[in-house]
Amino acid sequence: MNAEQQNLELSKTWERLYNEDADKMATECYAMECEVQAMGGPPINGQAALREVEKVICAAAPKRYMRVSHRHTCGDTVVVESVLFDPDKGDDWKIPFIAVLTIADGKIVTDRTYGDFTEWPGFA
Repeated sequence: MNAEQQNLELSKTWERLYNEDADKMATECYAMECEVQAMGGPPINGQAALREVEKVICAAAPKRYMRVSHRHTCGDTVVVESVLFDPDKGDDWKIPFIAVLTIADGKIVTDRTYGDFTEWPGFA
């Protein structure tokens, strides 16, 4: 398996763990010194800070989940086209977003996510 295929597989693990266990997603998919930036929100620096943000999100939206519709890879970068859902907010509620994931040594080192997160817990 080449590096781009490995990166695509990591993006699939990232999606699955986000939906199953966000803390595990943070520890297994992100580097210790990662930089996460959901545009419009404050930067999240490091795996420990990401775990704390995910705790807030999971407490506020315990049924939330993500679906990736497309993945694009080039070198050390995977771009995912995704949608966040929260059944507690209704069947029609969703946030489409794009995440640009830069990967080194099998972990996400930079996550730049673009979407309207004004209604999402943890990013205000």
